Amino acid sequence: MSEESPKKSIFKVILEASALGINFVLCVIIGAILGYLIDKFVFHKTFPLFSLIFLAAGFVAGVKEIFRFIRKVNRADGQGSNKEGQ
Repeated sequence: MSEESPKKSIFKVILEASALGINFVLCVIIGAILGYLIDKFVFHKTFPLFSLIFLAAGFVAGVKEIFRFIRKVNRADGQGSNKEGQ
């Protein structure tokens, strides 16, 4: 039974890592769409301005999610190594 628990955690990490790419792309796409809609319907003649701002904001949000995932994995690895050392 002790062998199954590490396998489950590995599969969980693989699942989260695969979802990470989708999450990053969605952040960028949603940011670009929001910027485009603001440019088109709110400020009619500022087309590239808000599109670029929200595209950059979506990119930053995606990178933030990647760093959050890395910190989470590192924290989990650190706890696992402490258990093995004791």
